[in-house]
Amino acid sequence: MARTSRRPRLQRTGNRIQVSVQDIQEFLASQTGRKFRRVLAAGVIVGAPLIFRSPGLRRYPLFRVLELVGGVALVIKLAEALRDWEPDDPRPIVLEVTGSPN
Repeated sequence: MARTSRRPRLQRTGNRIQVSVQDIQEFLASQTGRKFRRVLAAGVIVGAPLIFRSPGLRRYPLFRVLELVGGVALVIKLAEALRDWEPDDPRPIVLEVTGSPN
């Protein structure tokens, strides 16, 4: 019963969250974003070969095709590109605070 009462609340929250591509790029260009990119890329570089060797995923044709065409190498290259990406024009992140100063 509690599960059904939470579902509408989660849907309302999901409808309020709006993140633009610009917001994501600005976050990834920040100092915290750089650290996040390094950690994410390291996880993907280490995890991709393990995931592609999983017997449970090999039964799906998409994963077999990806394995044949070097999917692990492609995933690792994408992770390296994400890790090494630097923005063309770094901009400072400005937080706008609205409301009364109470």
